[in-house]
Amino acid sequence: MKTITTIEECRKILKEEIKTFPDWPEKGVNFKDVQSILFNPELALVTSHYLQELLPKKDSNSFLFNKILCFDARGFLFGFDLAKASNTPMILARKHGKLPGEVVTQTFEKEYGLDEIQVQAGLINPGDKVLIHDDLLATGGTAGAAAEIILKCGAEIAGFNFIMDLSFLPGRKVLQKYVHDSKIQALLKF
Repeated sequence: MKTITTIEECRKILKEEIKTFPDWPEKGVNFKDVQSILFNPELALVTSHYLQELLPKKDSNSFLFNKILCFDARGFLFGFDLAKASNTPMILARKHGKLPGEVVTQTFEKEYGLDEIQVQAGLINPGDKVLIHDDLLATGGTAGAAAEIILKCGAEIAGFNFIMDLSFLPGRKVLQKYVHDSKIQALLKF
């Protein structure tokens, strides 16, 4: 792989490398798989770097969020890098029954069925500004559910950060009810 020195070069390589699996997990869904990024350590490093460049910042040394919420499981992969780079706590959003203790729950509709996410109670508090990270923005169901949990906890949604935005689906429009479009960042769009 050639040396990647700009965000545009990164986007070009990602579009070439990310594999699409038609009709998975069910007919009509074209699944975009991040495995090809993870299988190439150099590409994973560059992807992480440019995702960090998209983080909302006050200035070069401070960020416009104090916590980052990431989704099970693919959101964890780069979300942990983002949390470390911004020196902020990372909150795990997981499927029903995967977290111990008291939880905050939100049900939502995905592109292929009904689902539910949870976060441990007490991790998001009034006054927090929480950034939401996941690998993919499609219909906006998962990210919208996280936004609802943040609002239930009395906190503010600082924005959204994704590797991919499937711009032909309504996800961005769904998230615009929570934040201005400029706060919805994706490394690349399909």
